[in-house]
Amino acid sequence: MPGMLLTIQEAGVPKVSVHGPKGTVEIFDAIKKFVMLQALKIDEAKCDESEPYTDPIMSVSYVPITKSSAQEKESINIGEEVVDNINYYDYTTNSNGKRVFDNAVEKERKAQKVEEKSGKARISSAMSYICRLHPRAGKLSLEKCLEKGVKPGPLFGQLKAGQDITLPDGTVILSKDVCSPTTPGPIFLIVECPLEDYLESFVNHPAFAQHQATMSNENDTPYCIIHFTPQRVMDDPRYVEWMGKFDCNTRHIVVNEENECMGTEAIHRHQHKLHILHSEIFPFLNEKCFQKKTRANDLPIIHRPRTHHTVHLQPELRFDTENEVLLHPEEYINEVYEIEGFSESLKDLQTNINILKERLSVGKEYPKIIMLGTGSMVPSKVRNTSGILLRVDKNHSMLLDCGEGTFGQIAKIYGNYRMENIIKTIKAVYISHLHADHHIGLIGLLKEREKVTQDPLYLFAPPYIAAWLQLYHVRFEPILHQMTLIPNNEFFMDTHEPAEYKYRNMYKTLNVQAVRTTYVKHCPHSYGISVTLHNGKKIVYSGDTMPCKNLVKLGQDCDLLIHEATMEDDLSEEAKMKFHSTTSQAIQAGEQMKSKFTLLTHFSQRYSVIPPLPNDDDNGSKLNNVGIAYDNMHISLSQLPLLPLMYPTLKLMFIKHYEEIEERAARRHRMTVDL
Repeated sequence: MPGMLLTIQEAGVPKVSVHGPKGTVEIFDAIKKFVMLQALKIDEAKCDESEPYTDPIMSVSYVPITKSSAQEKESINIGEEVVDNINYYDYTTNSNGKRVFDNAVEKERKAQKVEEKSGKARISSAMSYICRLHPRAGKLSLEKCLEKGVKPGPLFGQLKAGQDITLPDGTVILSKDVCSPTTPGPIFLIVECPLEDYLESFVNHPAFAQHQATMSNENDTPYCIIHFTPQRVMDDPRYVEWMGKFDCNTRHIVVNEENECMGTEAIHRHQHKLHILHSEIFPFLNEKCFQKKTRANDLPIIHRPRTHHTVHLQPELRFDTENEVLLHPEEYINEVYEIEGFSESLKDLQTNINILKERLSVGKEYPKIIMLGTGSMVPSKVRNTSGILLRVDKNHSMLLDCGEGTFGQIAKIYGNYRMENIIKTIKAVYISHLHADHHIGLIGLLKEREKVTQDPLYLFAPPYIAAWLQLYHVRFEPILHQMTLIPNNEFFMDTHEPAEYKYRNMYKTLNVQAVRTTYVKHCPHSYGISVTLHNGKKIVYSGDTMPCKNLVKLGQDCDLLIHEATMEDDLSEEAKMKFHSTTSQAIQAGEQMKSKFTLLTHFSQRYSVIPPLPNDDDNGSKLNNVGIAYDNMHISLSQLPLLPLMYPTLKLMFIKHYEEIEERAARRHRMTVDL
């Protein structure tokens, strides 16, 4: 959702109206703390059953449904009720007018079981919509116009618009005499019945009756009904009976959790190319979803759409599958091998990898690092927002940040069946700071995790995340069962004692030796983290930060530093203004903390295909222990030394993108010289 809002804002749209149950806009108001939406105004539309919404395209009637059972009071393990008045993009400004980092010390907050204190009840209604396009004006007959003495010009437009006209000689020309009949606008329904508790209200709502087969005339019959209803509710006999009341020609288009996660062709194209370099580090994504199949229990009237299926409502009604996403692996591979010099570069890479494997005994042992999102701010075709799955062993994992779409990334990699097993292994989620691209996917993950396991989950995060989670839990739906929030500052590197009794169960659940944090230089309450495993291996993640001595201290002698590298080196001033790091600054942080390897991530989406690295002699940095991360990368600690070998071949593989980056840098340099 934040990505969508940012895209709308970037397109120049000044205002959007939110249609839905009363109170829905609260979630958008809360998101504004985490996303820069100053240029976009978000209003809550008045959704009145008696007053359909109308615009130049169609009219929309609201169909609210309500729960039949009373709401129960709940007790949640989230800590004291928190009010968050922090604007995470409102940096302190010094006397020179420049933004500076505010290193405010936050109060320690303990996780404890408390009763909900919000005065507002959970929103207990859902909204469906009956949409009717406006009638389509008939086609103007030029031949009839000329026969009746109407000369070409503005009068044609008036007649086509349904207006009668009077000629200079007093002759009245009726629009209906020169135009074909008006075509009634087609109808489609968008429905959701989120829980069984809503079913009685849903199936008995009178607004649907006039569009069902026994009551409707031809013009009131829906062309299609789009169902966002969960499958367990759709399988209820009451819902099945309700569907059966519509005309047999009405299409039922179902979009729910049973639909396969396909994504776009772009990410599969990208992964197929990377797979050429190393099949284990860059495995294929789940491609079973591209196999044409139907759900065994689906009724014949149900259609499950796939990516880019299109419903055409005008000028003719039709369901279009021509643009369905299909994979063309041979095409992707041929694109790469057609690049001059690529075959030779790949051969050299494979030789060097084999030599290094023999020397280092490279294997696939745990821990494994699965990069779920390696881009910054908003998703691109090939880089999602921040998310790292640290697989401690087969049965234990930690998630380091959880940007928008993180759950979808897991599904895309593992497919529905394996995904459930992976979700069960996640024992803790760490959130580095409260910018949306690092935590807004958490709620979706919590909802999906609850479907497959009731095991406890630890959340390590800035304490003010509680305000956001409490709002969602109290006003929208329960998400906080089985979750314990421990503020990041409880793990401060100078004060945390892993051996303390109160952490015994936590560390046993995580199967790690120690977790430690420190403040880093980004927005208020930003943290870096180190995770030390039982075998002594130490993994450090910077989150978002500009160069930071605290992080260097935290990461001393680590085995792996995963560090943000948002900007290329000649944009150091922009990086400083936004409290981010350049590529060289990230590499230098690794050198200062004597990290055995530095993995760069969180790239600006301008470098989504191939981020630029400095040359070995630039700034005195060496690159033999530096690699760049890609989404869907699977890598163990022993495989890390293979990554630097790949960069020359990567540059060749994505040569057009790399040359564009170099050209942009050259233009910036010329502009600087001219000034």
